[in-house]
Amino acid sequence: MLSRLTLRWRFTLLHTGVFLVAGALVVTMVYLQNRIVIARVTTLDAADLRGVGGPTSPAAATPSATRLLDAISIRRNDAIGTILTQWIVALAVMTLIVGVLAWWFTGRVLNRVHVITSQARRISTDNLHERIAVDGPADELKELSDTLDDLLSRLGDAFSTQARFIANASHELRTPLAVARTTLQVGLATTDPERVRRVRDELLRNNDRCIALINGLLTLARGEQGGRGHEPVSLDGVVTDVVREVSGACPADGPKVLVDAAEPCTVEGDPVLLAQLVRNLVDNAVRYNVPGGEVLVRLRSGGHLTVSNTGPVVGERDTERLFEPFHRGAGRTAHTGGAGLGLSIVRAVAVSHGGRAGARPLSGGGLEVDVHLPAT
Repeated sequence: MLSRLTLRWRFTLLHTGVFLVAGALVVTMVYLQNRIVIARVTTLDAADLRGVGGPTSPAAATPSATRLLDAISIRRNDAIGTILTQWIVALAVMTLIVGVLAWWFTGRVLNRVHVITSQARRISTDNLHERIAVDGPADELKELSDTLDDLLSRLGDAFSTQARFIANASHELRTPLAVARTTLQVGLATTDPERVRRVRDELLRNNDRCIALINGLLTLARGEQGGRGHEPVSLDGVVTDVVREVSGACPADGPKVLVDAAEPCTVEGDPVLLAQLVRNLVDNAVRYNVPGGEVLVRLRSGGHLTVSNTGPVVGERDTERLFEPFHRGAGRTAHTGGAGLGLSIVRAVAVSHGGRAGARPLSGGGLEVDVHLPAT
């Protein structure tokens, strides 16, 4: 029965019922106490009976004394009944007043709940940027409103990441898919074995580019969301492992990778994403370099990671755009080994871990990328 009532009605009935039960107990206690007190006061002692002129023994009481006792008993019972009636009437009136006040006060409290509900119903995928933002004291309802706003913020970020992923994938995959179709058409139109071999190799390279692009987009999307779980990560160990891996894959005449990570550094984050951040920084510094150049990787205990190289000259205005997806810069467009997502992933991972990433061009050519991560 009560489950069918609104929360306002249930709160009102609860407060009114508690007051009624407590009031009934008080009235009962006062009634019993008054009855005892009045009985004691109106009990005739020996002096009272002597004043009437009869003996002190109740058995020898005169008719006048008996009538007096009866009259006193009647008046006593009438007084107790009158008091009880007044208390019951007062309790009924106060219960009604408490019910009205409980209804009004509960309505005032639940009014903010109605505001939260109406605001939440109004928000959809088209206006996830809006917030509930309920005003009022810093109580449980304000905490609920702020929690829902945080949830909407995370949902908005997730939808934005999904939309960017779809837009980037559809835009960037259009060209390699068109190239693959053209290459297939050319290959199917010839019987020359050498030409068929070239078509096959081109299709394999094109397929590798598509796979690298999709993997980069997936990593970028995951980096923007912050990964699946955070745990203490030894960043100096990650840097050492990545540098060893990249150095082993460099050709003999390739850039020389130097590392300065003697100080231990521990950060809280997703170990896979943090390893991808370091790998992208070192890979970019090696890929966009000059023959016989150098790459310097420095890590400090405060979570400050710097990677610099001796690559081509980068313009001051072009530096910030290097963090945009698929942008390589004027001096870096000849290198097609990557998908143009390396630094975008670096910044996305850094920001999702509470850090930041920036870059500045070096005077003699090359780039220095700084990443700051909160150290534990």
